[in-house]
Amino acid sequence: MPSVNRLTDTGVEHAPTARRVVTCYSLFDAFMTRCGFTDLTDGLYEGDPNRGYEHAQARQAHVLLDRAEVRAGVRLLDIGCGYGRILKAAQARGAKGWGITVSPEQVKRNAAVGLNVRLRNYKHLGPEWDGQFDAVIANGSLEHFAQPEDAAAGRDDAVYRHLFETVHRLLDPNTHGAKFVTTAIHFRDRPDPRRLLASESSLARGSAEFHLARVLSHGFGGWYPVAGQLEACADGLFRLVHQEDGTDDYRRTSEACLAASGRRIHSSGGLPIWLGAIPLMLRHPVQTVRLYQCIFGSESWNWQFRGDPAPTRLLRHTWERVG
Repeated sequence: MPSVNRLTDTGVEHAPTARRVVTCYSLFDAFMTRCGFTDLTDGLYEGDPNRGYEHAQARQAHVLLDRAEVRAGVRLLDIGCGYGRILKAAQARGAKGWGITVSPEQVKRNAAVGLNVRLRNYKHLGPEWDGQFDAVIANGSLEHFAQPEDAAAGRDDAVYRHLFETVHRLLDPNTHGAKFVTTAIHFRDRPDPRRLLASESSLARGSAEFHLARVLSHGFGGWYPVAGQLEACADGLFRLVHQEDGTDDYRRTSEACLAASGRRIHSSGGLPIWLGAIPLMLRHPVQTVRLYQCIFGSESWNWQFRGDPAPTRLLRHTWERVG
């Protein structure tokens, strides 16, 4: 594996946040929150088709906190904390929670409800953060840490290695068995990242490349690992103590959320949402159109969780710090 110096030399540590990721969450804030949804990560249905969306979301937060061994007094960092669902659940347990996010809108909304959230990219956390936490969670944020450009340049392993190196130093070495819990979409078959960066007109409509390009290169901004890649990048820093497939949970979550949101924004009651979002859409017209096409046009976002087997897998991992 590369050393820290090598990672710094390749620009991983100081890489700027991908603009399309920040814009994506600004647009989500303008639309999804006004549809009543503030979290698009997977809920936990545990095979119960009658479990409601909100119940599944709450259940997932508690299970992740259990796996991170978060209880009263534990210092938790939530990387990519969204609107604070996990932080609120941790606070209810008496834990001390901090969150970081690259979304200014999320910081404002979290501050309004009294949560301790900072506008930070985990790649830029300085030494003052070292050893300050007993547990770290990255719930659905890991998918944004590498970009198709990184994968095309052969940097995705370096990005993931740097993630584990960063979390390793953030965790207090005196905390016995300190945990890092992640949930992340994984490719079942890794595509050629250069194809995903190609113009959409060069991709066969409805193909895997077409859908993945709409999701990762044009809409949300991100890249997925493949099975086993994170374990290799964590070697010597963390050991994997639990893995769980949550693909069907993510499918149920996304289908419920996006169907309800679509009904709202496409109804007469959705007009105020569109009007309120006009300034943002005018600043980012191309990504607005691309996200809309990805979610409601070709349904590329939900496509990745459909089928048997689905093109992607959602894996929940629990890691234990070593060394």
